[in-house]
Amino acid sequence: MSEEVGRPEDDITEITLSSEFDDDTDLKPKHINFHYVQEQKFKGVKRSFKIFNDTQLNYSMKSFKNKDNKEYRFGLAYVNPQPDRECTVSWNWLSTSLATIVWSMLLLYVGLFTQYRADYIVIVSVLLGTFSMISMLIFYYRTQDRLIFKSQVGNIPLFEVSNHKPGNPEFDGFMSRLDHHISLSRKKLSMHQRLVGELKDLRRIRDDGKISNEQYETARNVIFRHEAFQSRQ
Repeated sequence: MSEEVGRPEDDITEITLSSEFDDDTDLKPKHINFHYVQEQKFKGVKRSFKIFNDTQLNYSMKSFKNKDNKEYRFGLAYVNPQPDRECTVSWNWLSTSLATIVWSMLLLYVGLFTQYRADYIVIVSVLLGTFSMISMLIFYYRTQDRLIFKSQVGNIPLFEVSNHKPGNPEFDGFMSRLDHHISLSRKKLSMHQRLVGELKDLRRIRDDGKISNEQYETARNVIFRHEAFQSRQ
């Protein structure tokens, strides 16, 4: 059930900036700064993050269960560095698992070591133990702890990261590099440039079907009303 993580890579040929990404030739991948992979095999989800050219992130997500596959690129200057955290714990399945394992152990003791020894009691105990294990698997599957990164002004969800336990060196390293490159990218642009760039990136991934038109229209209205945007009109 453990999650596997990737490591930095030097191969930049894996990123294909075709028309589905952008027609800006300046965004050809010159180098990859960092590559990180999260794979949750039991949940059937694999996420890949490639920071390249210091300012861009190529994100891909494959869900083997729902076939909800995504892949797109956007500028890190337009990402809010403070993600929203969504933590969902399936307490019902956890309590069910704990309760059934207690009953299973109790019946096993009764069926083997007391005057009420009987094969059918042992069988019931084994069945309850099996159900307890299944309940624990369902608890793990339905429990999620995610960090959702959104666009800076439009507040549109862009990508999510599975929140690893504190102290995981690969995860901590990726989050540190991500924060560094977001900060670095933002410093290179004025607020008006970031607004225009965010709108352009959102329009591009909207056209690619990665976000809905309703999300794009909502973000566009917010950006148009921003003081830095209004002052340049």
